[in-house]
Amino acid sequence: MIRSPVWNLLAALVFASAAAAADESAAGHSPTYKVEAARSLRVKKGEKASARLAVVPRADSHVSPDAPVSVAVTGSRTLEVPQAKLGRAEAKATAQKGVEFEVPFVAREAGPGALDADLVFFICTEKLCERHKEHVQLAIQAD
Repeated sequence: MIRSPVWNLLAALVFASAAAAADESAAGHSPTYKVEAARSLRVKKGEKASARLAVVPRADSHVSPDAPVSVAVTGSRTLEVPQAKLGRAEAKATAQKGVEFEVPFVAREAGPGALDADLVFFICTEKLCERHKEHVQLAIQAD
């Protein structure tokens, strides 16, 4: 079978696109945003604390200011989470056209614990808006 140069170029482009997508997927991040959070925090037992979660879009995209945005939070048995769900009212816009949340919690006991956060948000580009979900787990050490 004889292949034309156009066919070879098209096949090379398809292969390169698939390889780039696989690289990004393997790296564990989306091409349109990243989620920033301290993966571990040290706090004092019994004192109010908070964990910062931020959605940072790339330069040509943004978190939709009109669509729903939320974070559902659960804590291990050693942590008290006074607000299990934060929404648009608690989200702060960032200079990078993203959003950030301050998730409040209190460590009831000394020792290790964990906060689990499920974020839901819409990332928009010039062409479309897509709903995204991200799970983040933060290790908490209380003294």
